Formats: sequence, C-alpha cells, structure tokens
Amino acid sequence: MINKSDQELLLSLAQGNNKALDYLFKRHSNKVYNYALKRKFNTEQAQDLVQIVFMQIYRKRIQYDPHYAALAWIYVITKSELKDYKLRELKNFAEFNESVSQNLGHIPNREYNGFEDNQEVQYYISGLDEKEKQILQDRYLNELEYEEIAQKLNESESNIRQIVSRSLKFLRKKHATK
Repeated sequence: MINKSDQELLLSLAQGNNKALDYLFKRHSNKVYNYALKRKFNTEQAQDLVQIVFMQIYRKRIQYDPHYAALAWIYVITKSELKDYKLRELKNFAEFNESVSQNLGHIPNREYNGFEDNQEVQYYISGLDEKEKQILQDRYLNELEYEEIAQKLNESESNIRQIVSRSLKFLRKKHATK
C-alpha cells in the first residue's frame, strides 16, 4: 500500500479497502491542516477540518473519478468543507447572539437594570469584568449601538467591538463546556 499512488489509494478505498484511507491521511492530513491555518483557522478548528475532510473522502470514495488528479479531488473537498465550516460557525454565532439576547431577559422599550435577576446569566458572565458586563448589557439588553456605547464610555468604537467580540467568545466557550 505504501508504494501506491494517491489515485490508486482512492480507487482501492472505493473498492472497500479502508486501510487506504490511513495512507491518504498520513500523506495529506498535514496539507489540509496547513491549508486551514493559512485561511485563519485556529489550531482546534484546523484539526476539526482535517477530520471532517477525511470523513468526507471516505463518504465520497465511490464518487472519485480516476480521470482527475487525486490531490485535486482532495483539495476540492477541503475547500468545500472549509467553506461549510465557516458558514456553520457564522450560523452558530448568530444563534448564540440571539440566544444571549433572549436569555438575558430583554424588556422592550425600557432600559434593563442589570443581569442580577437571572441565575443562568450570572453563571455565564461570572468570568467577565465589570466593564465587559456593562458593555454587553448596553449592547444586548439596552440595544445601544457600538457608537453610542463608545461615546458613553469615552472609548473608540473599534475597542468596544473588540470587547464585545472577546466577551462573546468567552461566553460561547463557557456555554460549550457547561
């Protein structure tokens, strides 16, 4: 097996020799990983992508056409899965933002006085400092725009966006481990 070309390995995989996938993985997993890193994925996301790509190679093994280069076929799968991964991340982020807004108990048409009333919210925000809590409260409970928050706190709008982004990333991580 070790001396077989990528094309021969894919054909062997399509014929039911699952060992061929191990050889393909050894040859190309690092390429997929580095491709993901170059596309601004962090190491965890890149590792996830490698697993997804090789799972898709296995699932689509019968679809491989030997008239095309094996590495090009793997690249097409990688590129497609990278795009899908990013779309899933965006969708999850959007759902999380909506969930945060709903779980924080937004009261329409009046300023919300704080996070104190909700124990679940208290759990999630317990690792944030007071400034981060205030910014999230202003953004998601009081529905202030970034510009308004920046003026209120005498900060730059880009700094407020960064704080919100970091805080939401922290909350997502905490939510995922709960």
